[in-house]
Amino acid sequence: MDFSSLPEVEIWYLIKSGNQQAFSYIYKTFSKDLYKYGHKFTQDTSLIEDVIQDLFVHIWDLKGNISIKNSIKFYLFACFRRELIKKVKISNKNESLDEVHSKFKWEMSFLEILDENQIILESRNKISLALDQIPLRQKEAIYLRYIQELSYDEISKLMNVQVPSVYNLIFKGLKKLKKILPFSRRSIKIGGLIFLFIQ
Repeated sequence: MDFSSLPEVEIWYLIKSGNQQAFSYIYKTFSKDLYKYGHKFTQDTSLIEDVIQDLFVHIWDLKGNISIKNSIKFYLFACFRRELIKKVKISNKNESLDEVHSKFKWEMSFLEILDENQIILESRNKISLALDQIPLRQKEAIYLRYIQELSYDEISKLMNVQVPSVYNLIFKGLKKLKKILPFSRRSIKIGGLIFLFIQ
């Protein structure tokens, strides 16, 4: 069965009915994205893998009681983010989440945006310097919007802020990137969004 052609509501119905192939499909589809997202909170690979594994075991065990009406991806990200942050806080008792958060490795994610859209930096190491000047929540909002392609409404729920705040976070982050990064555009997908959104 080609699960990619089915609406997510139907896929979740199959999972609730005990269809292991449908469950395997969502694991293969979303586990890599969860893993990448997890590295924005910690570099502890084992912890990330454990939380992902526990999440899917929990979902399968409670599948009959879980209701997903729209986005399976959003549900997974929301559950994963909550559980991972809880575990990170426990393993970093002497540090605030912001202090742990400041150790994120964002460069590869943002280079992925640039590479996919053929946006060329004059100097690649400038992305690191640029990202150091952008607040952490702005980076996370941009990451969720452009790498994970979540909606503004989903990001607001995930980050526990109002939708206008999400727009503001992304607006300010992109504006800062545009100001700092001397890139040339060869396509308009992201580059156009940056320029149109902030001019």
